[in-house]
Amino acid sequence: MKFSLLTATAALATVLSGGSATGAQTVPLKYPATAHGAQSDDLNGILVADPYRWLETVGSGEVRNWIASENALTESYLARTPRRNEVLSVVAKAWSYPTLSAPFAAGDRLFFFENSGADQQAPLYTRERPGAVPRLAVDPMAFSKDGLAAITETSASPGGKYLAYSVSTQGSGWRHVHVRDVKAGQDLADDLEDVRGSELPWTRDDRGFFYTRIDQPRGGTSFLAPDGRQRVFYHRAGRPQGDDRLMYENPDHSNWWLDASLTDDGQYLIISARNGTEAANRVYFVDLDNASRPNLGAPLVKLFDAADALYDVAANSGQIFFVRTTKNAPRGRLVAVDINTPDENHWTNVLRETYDPLVEVRRVDDRFVARRVHDAHSTLDLYSLDGGDRGSVTLPGVGTVGELASGGDNREFYFIFSSYLQAPTVYRYDLDTRVVVVHREIVPDSALSQFETTQLFFTSADGTRVPMFITARRGITLDGTHPTLLTGYGAFNRDETPSFSPAGAAWLELGGILATANVRGGGEYGRAWHDAAVGAKKHVSIDDFISAAEFLVSQRYTRSSSLAITGKGAGGLLAAGAMTRRPELFGAVLIDAGILDMTRFSRFTVGSGWIPEFGSPDRLADLRALLGYSPLQNLRPGTRYPATLLTVGDHDDIVTPTHSYKFTATLQSLQSMHPADQPWPPALLRVEADAGSGAPSPRSKQIARDADRLAFLIDALHMLR
Repeated sequence: MKFSLLTATAALATVLSGGSATGAQTVPLKYPATAHGAQSDDLNGILVADPYRWLETVGSGEVRNWIASENALTESYLARTPRRNEVLSVVAKAWSYPTLSAPFAAGDRLFFFENSGADQQAPLYTRERPGAVPRLAVDPMAFSKDGLAAITETSASPGGKYLAYSVSTQGSGWRHVHVRDVKAGQDLADDLEDVRGSELPWTRDDRGFFYTRIDQPRGGTSFLAPDGRQRVFYHRAGRPQGDDRLMYENPDHSNWWLDASLTDDGQYLIISARNGTEAANRVYFVDLDNASRPNLGAPLVKLFDAADALYDVAANSGQIFFVRTTKNAPRGRLVAVDINTPDENHWTNVLRETYDPLVEVRRVDDRFVARRVHDAHSTLDLYSLDGGDRGSVTLPGVGTVGELASGGDNREFYFIFSSYLQAPTVYRYDLDTRVVVVHREIVPDSALSQFETTQLFFTSADGTRVPMFITARRGITLDGTHPTLLTGYGAFNRDETPSFSPAGAAWLELGGILATANVRGGGEYGRAWHDAAVGAKKHVSIDDFISAAEFLVSQRYTRSSSLAITGKGAGGLLAAGAMTRRPELFGAVLIDAGILDMTRFSRFTVGSGWIPEFGSPDRLADLRALLGYSPLQNLRPGTRYPATLLTVGDHDDIVTPTHSYKFTATLQSLQSMHPADQPWPPALLRVEADAGSGAPSPRSKQIARDADRLAFLIDALHMLR
């Protein structure tokens, strides 16, 4: 198998000059010629230069040629790194583990994804319950022999007759939705377009499902254009999309993100409307009257319309809705709401707010299963429907619970557990026996037993106590010499809890330490933790990240020259923000699909939905705050930046690749200003063809990317044997 997808071209000799086979490369690089334009924008009286604006025209021949030159330079550089073959072998081994999703039930069938460890994409299987031999339900390779198509969202009709499933190609956030007759193993004629990550809840009559449709620009480089308005439709299986019934739209709020779901009894359509990523939403419902013969023409009822908190309808008992909310409970609580008297004065507390944020509630028979986050790791607790304590589920360790799913009508549920040292494993819990069992045994990597994870707390610049997980070889001596990779996220209220990464496992085996800082901006301690680093306060997450790095150095885990930082998406913003503020603190930086130009992020694809998180570049006060930390605008001449590798997919329609293109061009321009006899650390770009962050790339592409990133780190941090 050919893991490295970057290939050197005939221009190789002109883009690389010299190299070192025994240590970090310190010879001067000749970067590709990049036209420096005169573009600048007057933003509310502030003049912002943007000389590489032309790199936003991603479909042009000029940009494609520039990308080819950048890839050639990066490949030729990596080809000279001393341990590249070893790294590739270790990464491929780390990726070879099998994966299994938590099964979901429909009628007499169970559905689940399973990857043997060698599949490019995970196929979807089904089996009759109980104990029947699984059979293939949907093979993603049927859509692309190269593994460029992934099955993403899935939903089976209640009787198990039909399966609605979404297909993403080239890592796109956009999907095509198909409907399969499960018994026949054949698709109907259905092909729904303009869908982006929508749930597909079926009505109880097995005849159709609801979904969210988004207006999508057409032609040219449309994948960079902002998303249009969202609408909720009902699709009848076997009919053309043009016949779909419009259930809800709000033309006055085209920026709202909509989600459609059904209560477990099938009677109520629940519509959630949110202003982008804002930590608050509105909830509407349609009483379908008779779940077996749903009345699609029933009126819409506005249940919560103030957008003053988060509201999540977790379950219902007739007209009583059980709602997980942050209303007057920033860490979350579960309340019972009579939909006829929804005023807060009539709510009944079912699960009270605790120190640990309540992030999910699932009803299983006569129990509520509550997932909370305690000091940045998962817990599972059980309650009766009136809130009575029914004990806790003992988890395998400190890690993350994901894909919590009921087993249908049985008194059981499934969940996936993972940690830095345990690959995702499916467990089953029986409410009667109260025993956790492994649903399918996955043989652990014995090499990981040599390592351990420790949670420590450091103090940030303003005195806040922030948690951090450190995974290292057992019995390590703290002498300040260990290569360390620090990561974080700190945005969108997302919990950065311990989870398994093949690249992380490979890094440990190659001799590194892995650290994760749970910086503010995430949701590890509820809404206040998130709100502490939002908008004009976004710099706080970067403050925390820098303090985490200083802690690792002061506690002698590592030293600055051996410390690398990394992040993806908003985590890429975090890493790049720390790099531009404190370049001397780091030996290397890896940025994956980073949000790096904070003056223009809102102009592309889903970016306008991030305004509640970052602020708007069109508002003067917000713009000043954005310019204070925006990585692209804070690159400075005469500054020695650490060795930097940016990775991005050329089809990324969530975090557009133009962020990485312009940041690379600017950084290379600054590095090129220095004398040839005083080479500075490299600034490289790796652009993956036919890839994006909206869906998994083929496994071979992921292996190649991780191997190249780690080979770069090993070279940059002088990790020689």
